Amino acid sequence: MTAAEFNTLLLSKKLTIATAESITAGLLASTIASVPGASSVLKGGIITYNPELKIKILGVNPKTLEQHSAESIETTIEMVKGLSKLNLIADIYVAVTGVASAPINDYKINKPVGQIYVAILFKKQLYSFETIISTNPSENQRNVIREQSVCFILDKISSLIKKS
Repeated sequence: MTAAEFNTLLLSKKLTIATAESITAGLLASTIASVPGASSVLKGGIITYNPELKIKILGVNPKTLEQHSAESIETTIEMVKGLSKLNLIADIYVAVTGVASAPINDYKINKPVGQIYVAILFKKQLYSFETIISTNPSENQRNVIREQSVCFILDKISSLIKKS
C-alpha cells in the first residue's frame, strides 16, 4: 500500500495516527507525511532509537528492556501503550522496534537481522505482530529492512481499519 492510498483510507474514515519508532527512525511518519494533506491524518511521531528514551519518554520498564531487550514484542507493546498516554489524541497508535543490521559494538542481539516487532492500538484494542523481513545482504540492507517495515505496518493498519 502506498502512502497516498494509506492516507486516503485514513481520511475516508476520519482517522488520525501517531507513531513511536525505533528501527524505522522516523521513516514511518515521514512516509505518511510525504503525501499532500498528511496533516489531516498524522498527529506526529517520536523516535526512541536509544533504550534510554524508550524509558524516559514512553515509560518502558527498564526490567522489560533487561529481560527481553529493546528489540522485542514486550518492549514494543510498552512503547505503544506509553505513546497512547502522551495525550496526542490520535485514533491509531503504532510502535515499531527490530533489528536492521548486525551490531557493531558490544551490544548483544539474539535475534536475526530483519526481525521486526509492531504494536498497534486501535479502537482500544491492542494488536501485535512480528515478522522477519528477508533481504539479500548488501550495502543497503538496513534501509531495505526499514522501508519494508514501513510497508508491513501500513498494510497491517489498513487491514485493521478495513475489518472494523
